[in-house]
Amino acid sequence: MNATRHAARPALGWLFTLTLIGLVGSLWAPTAYAADNSLVSSTPLSGGTIDTSPTELALKFSAAVGATNTVSMTCNGGTIVALGNPVVLQDGVSLQVSLLSAAPKGSCTVAWSVTDANLQPNGSGAFTFKIANDPIPPTTSTLSIDQQLGETTVAGKTTTTKPSSGGGSSETTVAAQGDTSKGPLALFRLVSNMGLAVLFGSLVVIAIAWPEGVEYIITVRFLRTVWMVTAGSTFLFAGALASNLTGKGFGTTLLPTGWGDLLDSTPGKAALLRFVFVLGSAYVVVRPERAIDPSSQIPALVPAGIAVATMGFSREQFGLIDFGVGTVHALAMAAWFGGLVLLTRVVLAGPGEEDLVHAVRGFSRISTPALWATVGTGAIQLFRLDRGALGTSHGVVVILKTLFVSLMVFVGVAARQFINQRVSRVDVMSAPLATRLRRALGIEAAVGVVVMALTAGLLTLTPSGLGAASLAPLDLGTVHKYSNPALGIDVTVAFSEKVGANDVRIEVLTAPASGTTGLAVDFLPPADTNVSGMSINYIPLTGKGAAVLRKSSGFNLAVSGSWTIRVRLGSQEIASDVVVVASTGSSNETVPVATASLAPSGT
Repeated sequence: MNATRHAARPALGWLFTLTLIGLVGSLWAPTAYAADNSLVSSTPLSGGTIDTSPTELALKFSAAVGATNTVSMTCNGGTIVALGNPVVLQDGVSLQVSLLSAAPKGSCTVAWSVTDANLQPNGSGAFTFKIANDPIPPTTSTLSIDQQLGETTVAGKTTTTKPSSGGGSSETTVAAQGDTSKGPLALFRLVSNMGLAVLFGSLVVIAIAWPEGVEYIITVRFLRTVWMVTAGSTFLFAGALASNLTGKGFGTTLLPTGWGDLLDSTPGKAALLRFVFVLGSAYVVVRPERAIDPSSQIPALVPAGIAVATMGFSREQFGLIDFGVGTVHALAMAAWFGGLVLLTRVVLAGPGEEDLVHAVRGFSRISTPALWATVGTGAIQLFRLDRGALGTSHGVVVILKTLFVSLMVFVGVAARQFINQRVSRVDVMSAPLATRLRRALGIEAAVGVVVMALTAGLLTLTPSGLGAASLAPLDLGTVHKYSNPALGIDVTVAFSEKVGANDVRIEVLTAPASGTTGLAVDFLPPADTNVSGMSINYIPLTGKGAAVLRKSSGFNLAVSGSWTIRVRLGSQEIASDVVVVASTGSSNETVPVATASLAPSGT
């Protein structure tokens, strides 16, 4: 029995030894970790060469990526290229990143870092590619719609919106004007308007009350100077308006060859007509006596009159009544203001004979009904535009303008009474009388300049009366639906689907419980072009509702072909599809150019 127990001890020893060896071996065994995510393919292709700067980057990974990822891009050893936020595509394994600026010629490196479903770091890396040529300047830009304090701001233009009611739907009307100001546009429009008013009003006074005026060299010089200023400012106004409509640089649209897009809006067409008829008014400026000759009076006065009438077509949303009232308002204003400036700068420049007295009396007969017509039509426009809602930015400026108009009317009535009492009893214009009249009428003219400046400022704002009901019909194509059951959202997008200015309507049919903050629509250009895409960001919808972006707000597609429309909620893609944009045959359309083939993104 003792022998048996003695025999078991070596077996226990061996078992203990083997267990110890296993434990020690396990300490040396490598720990098993989950493999980091890796890049499967990219566009541009890693190590490849492309013709010009890409408009976006596409990265496909071996496993699903989380919602928080970073992508950066540098070229030529340190030049940083601005990128948008990475967007996770529907397949869950692909990222798409838009370039906010064109990349330069040379070698570029794209660095990436991704997360997993739990937002934990899950891999990083980089790839390089080369760009063979310098970038082509982009022809489109990014628009953003941002809602603040019940107003919608689109590329610097502010409009009133209808707020969403609880659980219901609303339509946000982005009613940016084709004639709204950007940069120098307001200044050029103001100078052009004033020049036209002075030119037309001066010709009316000369034709009706002061035919002797054409014999004065000071009158001829005055008319020619006014015409040159008007022609120059109208030329710049048309170029600035074309730049505003298309989003192109002012230098690009400065020449008439870049004015083709003006034909896409009512204010643009009016600007073209204005410039043509300003040039036509040279017929009378070269020989002012044509304004008093019965055989040439009509062709002498009509061009300037039509040019003035185009001021009434300043807003895309106007209807027939608004255009008619605006035209009468512009003509009456020009007859009053233009004659006023002619008197202060020419007729009352010094003492003179009986003809100067007749000119002043004739102006009084013309200007009184013209002034009241200006005030009356202005009141009609006020009612139709603001409809009593003067709490908006437009309404505040209207109140300020009303105060100056009241001052202008007070000074004007006092000046007419003085003319009726004093000038009616004299036969010649003495120096003291000319001075007193010039001072009084000069004050009236100065107030008129302020009123015209405020009017130009009002065109940069959208009144409450131009809501969705008063807007012109939208030019929309097929309604495209984008659904994502996983996100619980359904969105429709409709736009004009043609090269040039486009109307866009975005509607949320079904909204997730978390809301639709961060909703955006990307318009990605055809792969065989060198134009940039267009994005509509920060759409002011937090639930069900619709947002409208007018074509005159600067939403322009520069080339025909198959555009990819991608709807996303923040960095998550809702859905995308391809829509064919038709060519309009415009000379301003960008011609597609051949580029190097890019590696497929796999999406």
